[in-house]
Amino acid sequence: MGDLSPHDNRPKMRTAMETAFPTWKSKTISSSYGQPYRFAHEMKVGDPIVLPVRPTGEIAIGRIAGNYRWNNDPDLMMNDYNNVRPVDWLKVVPRTTFSQAALHSFGSFSSVSTSNDYLEEVQTVLQGGTLVEEPPPVPTEEADVLDNGATARNNYETVTQETEDYLLKAWQRTGVAFEQVVRAVFEALGYTATVTQASADHGVDVIAHPDALGLERPFIKVQVKSGMGSIGEPEVNQLKGLLNPGEQGVLVSLGKFTSGAKAVERSSLNITLIGPQRFIELFLGNYNDLAPEWRAKFPLKQVFVPFS
Repeated sequence: MGDLSPHDNRPKMRTAMETAFPTWKSKTISSSYGQPYRFAHEMKVGDPIVLPVRPTGEIAIGRIAGNYRWNNDPDLMMNDYNNVRPVDWLKVVPRTTFSQAALHSFGSFSSVSTSNDYLEEVQTVLQGGTLVEEPPPVPTEEADVLDNGATARNNYETVTQETEDYLLKAWQRTGVAFEQVVRAVFEALGYTATVTQASADHGVDVIAHPDALGLERPFIKVQVKSGMGSIGEPEVNQLKGLLNPGEQGVLVSLGKFTSGAKAVERSSLNITLIGPQRFIELFLGNYNDLAPEWRAKFPLKQVFVPFS
């Protein structure tokens, strides 16, 4: 579409999109032209902006720092990064910092959406405050209607992300009891697992045996971290020092691992790091094999999303 500056009202933006994409259906145009218009003309300097960072499971918060501009830098143009809004990024926080209703709003169907519904939450997080109450989900003020294929894809992504948010929030609230969740997952994987006594675990929270009776010597020693803080090299080395010959160490964390922690894992044959995303995959992938009481604690229903 080129420089968006001349298309300074919605009819002009729609016409420009129809010209640039003559094969697109009218319904697709209707669901799409509002996003470049908001990006180029509705965003104002000083407006807060919230960006879900899907690969890391975080939310970046910032403020618009400059007006829209068309960028002719060859490197940016090669990657289709022609349309630019400067942003001052102020804070990056875990998704679970926000209420489920706010996360639902942030993950709306449109790439560029506007809403004041959860502005107070954003300001509270920026100021370092804690969110206590979680309001019920509220539909976003502005939701574009997408064609069937895009709707199916977005439904799938929304269901997946909100399931992950629900589990992480629930596990964070369990505190030390998260060790029991980890034990349940290991049992679903076919191990005999026990949680150690807190007063004498020496840094090992769960011990898993490969045999059904648990008579063989401990094969896997698991350390569990339910906080959202980063896990570094010292914690991984501590677990490594607790392993006897032939034993494996697993560190399960709801927070991120530092580069130093990952370096220890790469150089060790007996250490495995499991972050929040991987643990969610293990939990969901073995959900039907969890003991009934655990499925009751975390009730989930399988849904099917058709793709055209």
